[in-house]
Amino acid sequence: MQVLFAKRVFQTAGIYGLVVLVLGYATFLFGSGEYLVATNHPEYVHGFFVATFAWQIAFLLIATDPVRYRVLMLAAMLEKFPYTLATLLLYANGEIQPLILAFGLVDGVLGVLFGIAYAATESETSADS
Repeated sequence: MQVLFAKRVFQTAGIYGLVVLVLGYATFLFGSGEYLVATNHPEYVHGFFVATFAWQIAFLLIATDPVRYRVLMLAAMLEKFPYTLATLLLYANGEIQPLILAFGLVDGVLGVLFGIAYAATESETSADS
């Protein structure tokens, strides 16, 4: 049961992330009013989307065998929590809109679920030893 929970969490996170990234990248490439990213260094934005895309693939990989890839769950949590913290701080300073905060909070929820999945799969790894 714990393994199934972990699989579903990481599958959901990977699919959700891919959808959000495709929409976000399209917004960057084609512009969309208030969410248009103006930068003198587009390589940073392209790099962000490519690196983040790789993490969504990692989430889907973890979902294939959560016990085997359990250690990667720690890195997955590290990928989620800093963005949540950043959006909370930026929102508190009035620098971002509520919609962006909402996406940051979703990442925080996913990070917590990753932590639960990590703890839940511990009993599975001890049983294998």
